[in-house]
Amino acid sequence: LKNMSSLTDNECYICENELRNTDDIIITDCNHTFHRNCAQERLDRRKKSDCPICHQDSAVVNALSRDMTTKITKSIEEISDPLKNMENEDNFIPASDSENPIMTNENYWKCEECSVNNEESIKRCQNCGKLRYGPCLIFGEKLNNDETTNTQEYDEASSSSISSEKSISTSDTKTTITKQDLKSSIDTMFSNDKTKSSIASDIIVYILDLPSNIDDDSRLANLIHNRLKNSLQITPITVKCDSKLGAGFMCVHDNQIKNHLVNNIKQIALDSIEDTYKISFNDKIELVSFIVIDTTNEKNDVNLPKPDEILKRWSEIYHNEKLPSCEQINIQFPNVYRIVSTSFDDLHNVMTNQDFLINNLFAHVYIGATCNYFEDLPKSITKEQLEIAIRNSIGMKTIPSLSLHIELNRQTSNACIIAADIVRQWTTINFLYINDKPIPIKENLAYRLLLHPLKEVHDNDEIVNQEIFNGQAKIIEQRRDKLILEISNKKIFDKCLKFGVLRIGTKPILKIENYIAFKDPEELEIDVDTWYQYEMIRYKPDIMQFIADFDHPIFRYKWNSEIWLEQFQNT
Repeated sequence: LKNMSSLTDNECYICENELRNTDDIIITDCNHTFHRNCAQERLDRRKKSDCPICHQDSAVVNALSRDMTTKITKSIEEISDPLKNMENEDNFIPASDSENPIMTNENYWKCEECSVNNEESIKRCQNCGKLRYGPCLIFGEKLNNDETTNTQEYDEASSSSISSEKSISTSDTKTTITKQDLKSSIDTMFSNDKTKSSIASDIIVYILDLPSNIDDDSRLANLIHNRLKNSLQITPITVKCDSKLGAGFMCVHDNQIKNHLVNNIKQIALDSIEDTYKISFNDKIELVSFIVIDTTNEKNDVNLPKPDEILKRWSEIYHNEKLPSCEQINIQFPNVYRIVSTSFDDLHNVMTNQDFLINNLFAHVYIGATCNYFEDLPKSITKEQLEIAIRNSIGMKTIPSLSLHIELNRQTSNACIIAADIVRQWTTINFLYINDKPIPIKENLAYRLLLHPLKEVHDNDEIVNQEIFNGQAKIIEQRRDKLILEISNKKIFDKCLKFGVLRIGTKPILKIENYIAFKDPEELEIDVDTWYQYEMIRYKPDIMQFIADFDHPIFRYKWNSEIWLEQFQNT
């Protein structure tokens, strides 16, 4: 650690070099001074946004986000002691109390934090650095003053209406403000301004697709605020981001702005320090999470809960006002459920405890997570190999256990990857390299149908061109009297399963089923699960018993010499 006592007041604490009059500097809200380049490099490389000296949260990123060049025009001593500096200024207005008539002067505003009076044109207190106007809070969320955006402004509000309003306290204690409270505060704020009569607390625009590599909510809010203000000339009333959910919201002044963002702009590139991402705007919100039932230590067949049982248990634990929707993601991964919520508040309740018990099974909620798949993985692949490859793809040495879940189906050689928090950024790539081989990342597993029994009168091309498939089917392969089709549209896939049969003229009817590879012996290998550990021990060491039954699955399994050799050596 640097020895702070060894630094003089005219040195940059980051590089320990002198601060000269010609240097481009920043002055933080806590009145500490650094070279702008030093502060920017510290933020880029180390992802440190706090003050290097007193560690005030977001002090550096707030100073950098002002997008202004500052030169040293006064001595460092004056900068480090703003009160001494202001006492020497002719226009300094001393702190006043209730008896001081200066409070009624419309050319100045009084800071709620330290009671110092500041000029009307100044938006931040010269003494303590507190913003003149605090942020608006909605949805009853609890926020700290240092977590909210420091660039929120009410440029068009008159000083007289501001001084008469009841201030919304967001100081050291957390405050809960309902939508009704917010509307009351805004109505009071603009009660003397007829041009603002259309402002209401429920004019909300939801912000989706927040970049997953930025976990500083305040910084995200600042980036979005500045982007809208500089590029679209739109100044939101407030911006709130939740990096854990990958979403946020903002209050805007009127419905015209909201409609413009939602219907015309739709998406905008967010110029962050790390990279460029596209955020999107919507008038509705759907927050996706995933519930994983732990079946690791279950030896027998597990009686997994149905989606309606999940919702019932969810309601009992979290007491949500509105139940989310719930469904199993895929028959290959029946212990993983997709939950869709439409309320920030409801998910914040879940954040307090993301584990629960259902049907005597442990369940964990991955909030704001993504779900992706790998298909046709090498048979020898392990969860550990997949995790290492994911870590390498995002440059992380370790991944928190509750931010990543890997579900591997050995029978189908498919894997399901649930990623939450900062690990979500791995989905920005298209391939994952395992043993130097690229494996594509997929958002959905293939939809495949099994049609049987085929007769000589059936023609494969004629089957594929049937109206029920709507041109969305292609032949994967034919195995004797079975035809495997891949359907590119889920609605058509579901429709085919709903009917369950296909008749072509007077030809024999065909049965339509969901094709599941692990139920087809020809898709399986002779391995520990299918033979060596469970089935083989049921038979006597006599090959004649199998020759008498050529329909036995052992004749349809795929031979794997490496697995056989491993089992032989173990024996």
